[in-house]
Amino acid sequence: MTRTVEFYFDYPSPYTYLAHEQMKSLGAPVVYRPMHILSVMKLVGNIPSPACPPKGRYAGMDAARWAKRLGIPMATNAEFWTALLAGKLDGKLLTRGAMAAQELGLAGAYNDAIFNAVWKTPRDIVTAEGRDAVLADAGIAGKGIWETAETPEFHERLETETKAAAERGVFGTPTFFVGDEIFFGNDRLDFVREAAAA
Repeated sequence: MTRTVEFYFDYPSPYTYLAHEQMKSLGAPVVYRPMHILSVMKLVGNIPSPACPPKGRYAGMDAARWAKRLGIPMATNAEFWTALLAGKLDGKLLTRGAMAAQELGLAGAYNDAIFNAVWKTPRDIVTAEGRDAVLADAGIAGKGIWETAETPEFHERLETETKAAAERGVFGTPTFFVGDEIFFGNDRLDFVREAAAA
């Protein structure tokens, strides 16, 4: 019997997009665990790539190499990054949206839509109208998602899940657990498959 894989994720990481694109062929049941990665990194003392220019440049080149090797289309959404780094987009909203989508049974379609808009086919997810259009094209009524995501319950839920991720040992994304065994990175999926099949 194949064991379940827990996938801790957030949208700003190109490696997480690459991992997400491989989940359907993983050969194991996957439980997505949304968290706010920048908050996790702050809690554990990790430094995000944008705060370290050499690391950021390398990550961009390396992720492009991986995308080419895996045959996964990838294109950076410059508008998203500009808004996120300037504080004009609350990245937590997208992550709370993932939690709301899970609650409504729409997690698969939501994750595909947001990952694609950020990393595959860049689209406007900075404006409310743009986010609604992205979800509408995925067959999701955006209004219900965003209204749920903005409730105090979901603000608190994200904070709780983020702290729990840090306490469990998560320091970046993508992170995977099979039982109590932790794996970090898109390039560790072979180990994840082996652990899930063991």
